[in-house]
Amino acid sequence: GINAEYGSGINAEYGEFVVAGSNDAAVRMWQITGGQVKSTFMGHDNKIYTVKFYNHSQRVVSGSHDRTLRLWDVRSSKNIRTIFARSSCHDLAVLSEQGTNIVSGHFDKRLRFWDERQDTSSHEMLLDGRITSVDLSGCGKYLACSCKDASAIKFIDLKVNQAIATFTADGLKMGEHTRCSFSPDGQYIAVGSTDGSIFVWNTRTLKQEVVPKHHTSAVPVVKWHPMGQSFISLEKSKKFFIWTDLDL
Repeated sequence: GINAEYGSGINAEYGEFVVAGSNDAAVRMWQITGGQVKSTFMGHDNKIYTVKFYNHSQRVVSGSHDRTLRLWDVRSSKNIRTIFARSSCHDLAVLSEQGTNIVSGHFDKRLRFWDERQDTSSHEMLLDGRITSVDLSGCGKYLACSCKDASAIKFIDLKVNQAIATFTADGLKMGEHTRCSFSPDGQYIAVGSTDGSIFVWNTRTLKQEVVPKHHTSAVPVVKWHPMGQSFISLEKSKKFFIWTDLDL
C-alpha cells in the first residue's frame, strides 16, 4: 500500500495514465485501466505540489516544497534534469507541448519562466501574494494565477508578460491550496473560497458572474469540464458539486 497524503489539484492525465505527487516526496504514475502503479519517480526532498505531463507524455515535470523543479523521463523513470527555483513551487504550466517553456508559481510571490535547457529562469514576475495555482488558457495565450495574500487572480497576457486584469471580490479568501481554472474557451475563470463560495469572472467583459452558494466548507479546487461550460467543485469535507446550466 501507499502511505501518503495526496494534495488536491496536482495530478494530470494523458491518455491511459495518470500521474500525481505526494507528501512523501514521490511522483507516481498509474495505469488508469486496472489502477496499478506503473512507475515511481524518486528524487525530491519534500512534498510535491504539482505534476504535469509534456512532450507527448514522454516526460513529466514536477514542482516541490524543496524549491526545485524536476524533469523525468517516463520510460526510464530517471530524473533527467533538476532546476533550482529558489522558492517552494506550488504549481506550474507547460507553455509548449515539447516542454521547452515552463512557467512556475512560487511561495515568494514570483512567477518564473524557464527554458528546460537552461539552469536559470529567463524572466520573473512579482505578483501580489503567494502563488497557489497557475492555469494556462486553452489557446495558450493567457495565464490565470491565484494569489493567496491578496485573495486575487491575476489575468496575464503571455505575449507581453504583463497582468492585464486583477479579479477579486468581497468575501473571496484563498487557502494554501486554492486552484483557479480557465473554462475550455478561456472566456471564464473560476475559483473557490475558504467560506464555500465560488467566484467566476468573464475574461472578456472583466465582470463577475453570479454563482449560487451550496458548499458549507472551504473549496480548494474548481475544474471546468474540457468539453463545455459545466464545472466541478470540491470542498474540504470531501463533498463535490457538478455545476451545469449556469446562466453565463
